Amino acid sequence: MKPPSIFNIFKNLTRNFFSNTSHMEKLVEKGVTIIDSNSTYIDESVSIESGTIVHPSTYILGDSEISSNCIIGPNSTISNTKISKKSNILYSIVLDSIIGENSNIGPFSYIRNNSIIENNVEIGNFVEVKASKIGNYSKSKHLSYLGDITIENNVNIGAGFVSANYDGKSKHKSTIKQNSFIGSNSTIVSPVEINKNAIIGAGSVVIDDVSEHSKVVGVPAKKIKPGGDIDN
Repeated sequence: MKPPSIFNIFKNLTRNFFSNTSHMEKLVEKGVTIIDSNSTYIDESVSIESGTIVHPSTYILGDSEISSNCIIGPNSTISNTKISKKSNILYSIVLDSIIGENSNIGPFSYIRNNSIIENNVEIGNFVEVKASKIGNYSKSKHLSYLGDITIENNVNIGAGFVSANYDGKSKHKSTIKQNSFIGSNSTIVSPVEINKNAIIGAGSVVIDDVSEHSKVVGVPAKKIKPGGDIDN
């Protein structure tokens, strides 16, 4: 069954908006800071640990679990999501996903469809993550679509990156392995595997697997030889 859309989440929310005051009071007694309870909604099924701050115009829904010392909001929606300690969600939507420790999400990020964001990850402005896993210390800070992709540890995703996961009939998955560098405005056409320590030049379109320690560039992307020539 498909997860509920953000539109259905808010449709259901309106029926219960005024019924959660006592739950928020209990959270405050536990050590949660809610900056403005009049503009905040937290479902009774939500658990939040002490030291976490919830900023105004934030909605935390479903079976969400938020650990200690997080900053949530302002203007964020969290639904059926687990957020580990010391992570921050700013002006963003996170649905049916897991956020690890000490990770920063936002502003204006959209994470959905059972995505896993591990520890010390940065997902920045106007980045969408769908059904993907992002490894420790990896970052995608600007204007990217990460769909049906596994990104391992310590990968840098440049601005404007797209994982082209849909061929018009089916969705396909790709993998970017550890320590790789993905240049701005590049596209990978799934399914491909980019192996560890690879470099993808800015503006490249990757349609084939990339081997370890390789540098590729162009449309379609081709390997750069040690002397600087492009492998034709």
